[in-house]
Amino acid sequence: MKRFLFSLLFSMSLSLYGQVVNFAKTLPQRAWSVGLTPAYHFDRDVISFDAGGSSIALNGGYGLLYSLDVNARYIYFFNGADYIGVDAQYLIHEARKSYFSAIGGFHYWDDFGMDLTGLFTYMLRYEINLSIGLDFDLSFAEDMNPRFWIPLNVGFNINEMFFLYAEYDLPVSDLSWGIVAIGANLVLR
Repeated sequence: MKRFLFSLLFSMSLSLYGQVVNFAKTLPQRAWSVGLTPAYHFDRDVISFDAGGSSIALNGGYGLLYSLDVNARYIYFFNGADYIGVDAQYLIHEARKSYFSAIGGFHYWDDFGMDLTGLFTYMLRYEINLSIGLDFDLSFAEDMNPRFWIPLNVGFNINEMFFLYAEYDLPVSDLSWGIVAIGANLVLR
């Protein structure tokens, strides 16, 4: 039972700009989640750039099926336009201690855009989990702006309903930037 509840806690997919914070497990059917994630966005050459700096996200999710959930988020950027996004996450493969899923969604952040992410998560033990993936973001501005990140995540199961996590999104393309985030997630059934 504890392992099942842990999987439930571990399940929230939070997709901020650049897909911060990432988990490969989906929410179980009819489960709700809510989370709060402060983050810091920085360029490789300049610490503060347009819409860079601090942000805070409020997000929620709902499990439609065991292998499918939907999520919505609002991100307040202290230095720029607010972000609003929705996505769906599909659990592609589940093993005893690992998960693989795909996330796809749309957002508005000055311009409309879409997100696509593939994620792998491994549970070291009940309390500690590691995730890695590849995140793609496309902004439909006048010029299409493709961005890529490699999200690196560690999560800590505090109790049966509360999960803490930290993530660094490593920028891969010239148009992407670094993102550091910490946060908390609460799952309600």
